Amino acid sequence: MTSLLSNLREHLQITPLDDDQVQVSFVLPSDLLFDYLHVLDSLTGLVKTVRNKVRLAKYSDSSADSFSTQARDRFYERVVSLYDLYRAQGLKRTVAIQRISSDLRVENHPWSTVDLVRTALNAAGRPGRLRGRIAGHK
Repeated sequence: MTSLLSNLREHLQITPLDDDQVQVSFVLPSDLLFDYLHVLDSLTGLVKTVRNKVRLAKYSDSSADSFSTQARDRFYERVVSLYDLYRAQGLKRTVAIQRISSDLRVENHPWSTVDLVRTALNAAGRPGRLRGRIAGHK
């Protein structure tokens, strides 16, 4: 059985394009297509998570100056305020978080991702449903 990596090496073609870009193409056996797509999906999620964690760590580092701490605190206050407003309007938690993220993206806010908004809510005392909690029990 040929491994996916060796198959990629044998059938990989790279074509230079304009503007420092390249076109990458390769041939896969049809039975490896879903495995390959799964690997790509996993890597995309991993890269996104690492990038978001690095961004969050950059702004919440304990050695950060007081300006960064004040900026983070203002961000938390704003996110909680918007969250309370959207929840009062009847939006579910997930939809409220997405709306807050969207509002921040319009302003090109550096902490506008859904993951960072959710993390800020948790840190500010607005956690979501606890994992393992039985529905209907508090």
